[in-house]
Amino acid sequence: MKKLFSLSILLLVALLSAASIVDPRWGTPAYVTPGGAFNITLDAAVAIKSVALAAPGLEKPIELNYATSGNVITAKVPPGTPLGVYDLVINEGELYEPKAVWVGNVTGPLRIIQLTDIHVGVELDMASLYRLIHGALVASGGPYDVVFFTGDLADVGGQVWHYTLFTKYAATIPKPVFAIPGNHDHAGDDPLTNYQKFVGRPVWYRVIGPYLIIGLDSGFDGYLRDDQVKMYEEVLKRYPDKVKIVLIHHPPFYLQDSYVVETYRGPQDVDRLNKDPTGRRSYYIVYTSYLQNRPAFEKFLDLTIRYKVALVMAGHVHSGNSTIVINGTYFVTTRTLGGSIDTSHGFRTYVVYPDGRVEVDKELWTFKNFTVLTWGTKAAQIYAESSLLPPTITIDLPGEFAGLKVFNGTAELVKAERHPLGKYTRYTLKIAGKRLWLALGDYQPSPTVEVVRILPRSPTPGDVVTVTIRATDPNVGVPFITVNGQRILASYLEEQPVYIYKFKYTAPTTLQAAAPSGKPLSLQIGQPTTTTPPTPTPPPTTTTTPQTTTVTTTPSATPTATPTTQTATSPTATPSATAPPATTQPTPAPTAAATATPAPSYQPSAFPVEAVILLVIAVAGAAVIAVTARKKPTSEEAKTR
Repeated sequence: MKKLFSLSILLLVALLSAASIVDPRWGTPAYVTPGGAFNITLDAAVAIKSVALAAPGLEKPIELNYATSGNVITAKVPPGTPLGVYDLVINEGELYEPKAVWVGNVTGPLRIIQLTDIHVGVELDMASLYRLIHGALVASGGPYDVVFFTGDLADVGGQVWHYTLFTKYAATIPKPVFAIPGNHDHAGDDPLTNYQKFVGRPVWYRVIGPYLIIGLDSGFDGYLRDDQVKMYEEVLKRYPDKVKIVLIHHPPFYLQDSYVVETYRGPQDVDRLNKDPTGRRSYYIVYTSYLQNRPAFEKFLDLTIRYKVALVMAGHVHSGNSTIVINGTYFVTTRTLGGSIDTSHGFRTYVVYPDGRVEVDKELWTFKNFTVLTWGTKAAQIYAESSLLPPTITIDLPGEFAGLKVFNGTAELVKAERHPLGKYTRYTLKIAGKRLWLALGDYQPSPTVEVVRILPRSPTPGDVVTVTIRATDPNVGVPFITVNGQRILASYLEEQPVYIYKFKYTAPTTLQAAAPSGKPLSLQIGQPTTTTPPTPTPPPTTTTTPQTTTVTTTPSATPTATPTTQTATSPTATPSATAPPATTQPTPAPTAAATATPAPSYQPSAFPVEAVILLVIAVAGAAVIAVTARKKPTSEEAKTR
């Protein structure tokens, strides 16, 4: 009985300990000034023994005074706490949320970088993940106070690995990050279970000095629900004097690549702003998905104008941007950072002032810029082709790597700050060079390369051949591979990346695939045609039948694969991205035993006499059958028919 009671107590303790942090999260960090207090909400009440803040550069976590009420903890930050972003550590790490607390003293302009529509997991040869990494480095090194992600973080919200990759690389940003979901985050997971598990609350607000930041969720279909508009109103009423910034995925107003100044006087203007006065478009500037709940949209617009919201930031529309100013409120939409349009990627930056003024900076296009980031047990690598990276970057990496090796460009390691709990290390680097390649740590590459599939397996001239390759390196990661000298970046069709090489098949081809510092892997695409060497001995005296002559002088439709020296048939070192140069295909020639005078190249043989005789016999037989068929049937035959 005592054992049963003890087991029950242990089970109860385990259940009470199975809690997690609901708020704040890394995608919605709490803002607090030194000496101030903030609330922590758990999804279950637990016994709290300690609350602390941790960040790289600290010798030990900063212990906080706290009080509990049910599942809510109120924690107070010591007055001398340095400014920055901190991990939240409860019960010495029993509950842990990285970068969930922003200790700041914001009184002046708020400098913002907006990254939207990352679409991690979308099937692209130039993966959206590389654009996310590039945007993260620009954000971390640029003069920005906060980073805003305005939706579609995952390409399919129901795919856990999309969020796994997103959070893995977004977590390298050492600044406060605020995020909202988009319609793709709802895809396959409309309750946003995965989003809330990996990112944070979908609807929220934060007071940051003189600013009020509100995050809304326009859902899968692109409009606001009544409960969100009600929350929106309550928050605006509570903080009427703050400078207000709203994040929402679907743009309330949009006109591609345009700057429009308009007036909104009430619900009657929705129809006017929805109808294109030129008659050339299906709508003017109202993003029509909001009309699916028109009363909520009208209420949202009324509140936005009445409370003088300074800036409404949106994404969703991949191929263009717009700035619509209505009654002084900026409705700004920026193009996708990731997504599926290779020539339309970018981001925007803003400055919002305590007096409500808004500066919308010129949009930056990034479709020719990307960064690859990999790491393993011994080193991390950064490979970047970009003209937009700042001269100093700061990056958080899960590992303590000593030393720096530079392959392209120039780089200097300014400092490396270790996390007091060993969670990650913050590196600050001075860099230069449009094509940058560096390694932090002990660079000892040990890659393996393997072929996943070749389609079609037996190509014919004109086919587009797709070769899928997997490359791994537990020591340093793999930034790219080369196929016949051409650099190939990974495609993220799943959490484990693959490398896809496509070319137009014209003749049997040998490909050489390799990861940096690894042995090349040879791939034979198509069956090489073999040339049989002349027989050194004279032909046998036995009779050479016509059948033997026909077989040796007529090339086979699919020559058999006989391995030969590949130097004669290998393509050039740098094939085109779509079609490698054609290889030299040996011309079939008859063997010495087939004929006394071999032809220099294959020529159709004369029509055989035997075939002529057979043809004559066939024609004669057909004539006899035709004559027989014309005979008048007997009376019995007629009855049968």
